[in-house]
Amino acid sequence: MGEQKVVISLGTNLGDKLKNLNTALGNIESYGSILKKSRIFSSEPWGYNSENHFLNMGLLIKTSLDPNQLLKKLKIIEKQMGRSPKLIKSYQDRIIDLDILIYQGVSMVDEDLSIPHLKIKERKFSLLILKDLFGNKIIPDLNDSADKMLLKCNDKSNVVLIDEK
Repeated sequence: MGEQKVVISLGTNLGDKLKNLNTALGNIESYGSILKKSRIFSSEPWGYNSENHFLNMGLLIKTSLDPNQLLKKLKIIEKQMGRSPKLIKSYQDRIIDLDILIYQGVSMVDEDLSIPHLKIKERKFSLLILKDLFGNKIIPDLNDSADKMLLKCNDKSNVVLIDEK
C-alpha cells in the first residue's frame, strides 16, 4: 500500500488533559511521521452528558500501516494510557480517545472501523480540526471543504480554540 496520509483525532476529558494529548501524540509518532498538527480545542462532550469538557486536536500523519493495523496500534495506546477496553464502544468520560477520521483513498465500513469516520460531519469539533489541517481546501475523501460542512452541521455545542500552536 505504501505510505498514506491519515487524519487522527485525539480527545481527552479526564486527568491532565494536555499531558494526555502530548503522551498520545508521542506514541503516534512511532507509527508514522506527523505532517501537521491542529490547534487544540475545548468542547462539550458529544453524545452524552458530563461536566468534564474535552480537549481535542487532530494530526495529519503519513504511515505505512494499513487502516486495521493503525487502528490496533491506536487501541494499544489507549489501553496503555489507562482506557478500559470495555468502555471503548460507549460514550463516557475518558483519558484518551483516538479515532481515524480519514485514511487517504480508503472508504470502508466494518464492525471495528469505518473510514471516513461515520460521525465526522456531525461533530463540530471534528470539522474544526479538519479546517485547521486543510484550511479552505477540499478535503480528500470527503469531497467538500470544512467550511461547507460546518454550514450543514447541526451540532450547536460550544467549541473554543484554546491553543494558537
